[in-house]
Amino acid sequence: TEFSITFLENDKFTIECEADHFPLKKTASFGETIEIPAGSFYIECRDAEWFNINNDRLLEFKRKLYFIIHSSNTLVNYFTNQLNVEKVSRDGSILRISMNGTNKLRNVDFLNRHVEKFQAISLSRKNSEADRRIAFIDDQLTGISDSLLITENKLQQFRSSHRVMDLSAQGQAIIGQVILLENERARLDLEASYYDYLADYLSKDESGKAPIIPITMGITDAGLTSLVSELGELQTQLSSRGAGEMNPIQRNLEKRVRASKDALRETLNGLRRANSLARSENQQQINRANAQASSLPVTERQLLGIERKFKLNDELYTFLLETRAEQQMQKASNRSDSEVIDPADERFSTLVSPIPIKIYAIGLIAGIGIACMIVFLKFQFKKTIKEEDVRKITDVPIIGNIPHSSDKTNTPLFDYPKSIVSEAFRLLRSRMQFFTKEAASPVILVTSTMPAEGKTFIAINLASAYSLLGKKTVLVGFDLRKPKIFQHFNLSNEKGVSTWLIGQDKLQDIIIKTQYEDLWIIPGGPIPPNPAELTALEKTVELIRLLKEQFEYIIIDSSPIGFVSDPMHLAFLADTSILVVRPEKTLRDLFEITLKEINTGGIKGICLVINDIKSDSKHYGYRENYGYTDKERSKKNSLQERN
Repeated sequence: TEFSITFLENDKFTIECEADHFPLKKTASFGETIEIPAGSFYIECRDAEWFNINNDRLLEFKRKLYFIIHSSNTLVNYFTNQLNVEKVSRDGSILRISMNGTNKLRNVDFLNRHVEKFQAISLSRKNSEADRRIAFIDDQLTGISDSLLITENKLQQFRSSHRVMDLSAQGQAIIGQVILLENERARLDLEASYYDYLADYLSKDESGKAPIIPITMGITDAGLTSLVSELGELQTQLSSRGAGEMNPIQRNLEKRVRASKDALRETLNGLRRANSLARSENQQQINRANAQASSLPVTERQLLGIERKFKLNDELYTFLLETRAEQQMQKASNRSDSEVIDPADERFSTLVSPIPIKIYAIGLIAGIGIACMIVFLKFQFKKTIKEEDVRKITDVPIIGNIPHSSDKTNTPLFDYPKSIVSEAFRLLRSRMQFFTKEAASPVILVTSTMPAEGKTFIAINLASAYSLLGKKTVLVGFDLRKPKIFQHFNLSNEKGVSTWLIGQDKLQDIIIKTQYEDLWIIPGGPIPPNPAELTALEKTVELIRLLKEQFEYIIIDSSPIGFVSDPMHLAFLADTSILVVRPEKTLRDLFEITLKEINTGGIKGICLVINDIKSDSKHYGYRENYGYTDKERSKKNSLQERN
């Protein structure tokens, strides 16, 4: 609800509220209590100097000040969300209470009053426990004081009427013994009274009250004290949580309280039985002492009985008075469980929002992110290259055209040797002779412009084609960033090129014989943190030299040359390099840039292979018609695709 204040002369003001549910208009002075149906409040002027300076201006322009009174629920939710409580250290008991907000003075007032109220609640709980202990003692004193007054009057009347002042030596001994026994009985009766109180407490559901600790009543049983203290602590936690019934913490506390009460009942039953036995034994001892007193003269025996009751009541009354005095002193010395080390002060306030450095960082990150997104979208929506565009863009020789394969295999040369894809790789193998005829143990690098163009597929099947000629061929997985060859042959990638380059494994340990004749594999190995630097090592040259000594053909599957620099080092070690192009996948601009970088880098022996040419292309249709390929299998695959 919004209120407005219009300042008048002589420290007076008019307060107004135009809300339909709370109409108000009243003239009052600073500090004057304003009564409203929902309660009362007053407005205090803390900076009179400011008003003295600005009062004329406020009066001249009829300026108003506004404030809003929120509902209790709204305020509770607001302050709960803004309040922060944290430990100063992990193992310490000091808490730092802070609050986020826009009004430093209001936050300071709230924190200080909030802590004061918290301490008052803690002190009130302690005083309430002390009051209940004092009330219990007062109940006991009521009966004892009456008995003491009666026995005192009887003793005085008996001594006056019989003119007897003191007992004989035998009587003194008997009364001393009886008094000890009577004191013991009084102690046992007090224990029984406490046990009755505790049993009554356990029979009721008093979740908001903690039980009286037995040691305050002179009962020193350690087990009982521990159980009562534990129950009291749980009851305090349960009453201070304020959580709902379905809250798991609340339900767990209730379960622990029930378990503690059950344990306490069991212990209490045992103590009550023991107390009953002790009282019976005590009574028997008192009876024996009374039997001894029967041998005394009648007058002395009567005096003995009266004096015994008097001394017993007197000592018990004195004990209860001392105990009540102790409890009252304890109540007077009670303090809150918490202590304020440093009160809230606006001088300790710090700016938490907005933080300029954070805003600058977010702006920088957002700028970079938007720029990256623009670049990504630019590449994403660029036109991909078409098959006929390849010849228009470059004059680099095209030595292979690999048709689209519908077979779910990466080794069609072994699985479907008569397919058009297998024939295409055989043709590629034949044309490669023009580039490698003068090289002994030629090294052929297979790369691409970008990922997903099929370079690994080309490398696997080109190596397979050479192995089918009976040539010892090794396929080297030099794509150290995303090694895949080991997956296609179901091999382990724990050892490979990367582990050999760092000197971890020997060459023979990384060369793996496949199930196919004359074909070996060297996996890429675990992905290293610096693949470009590893590839540029002299050990790469040594690896190629060693492989040339053992194999007739070395086929290298590398990373995309258009994305990373690794293949550039390998291209200078290869006798020829194959750049794989995939229509409808390869980006036109990226392909042109890659070709320019290859020409600028001085890489020689480069040639192109167009991969994944669709089956409706005119390159291979005549072969099926004339039976040069496995026509029946191709038809079967086509039928499967249509189904």
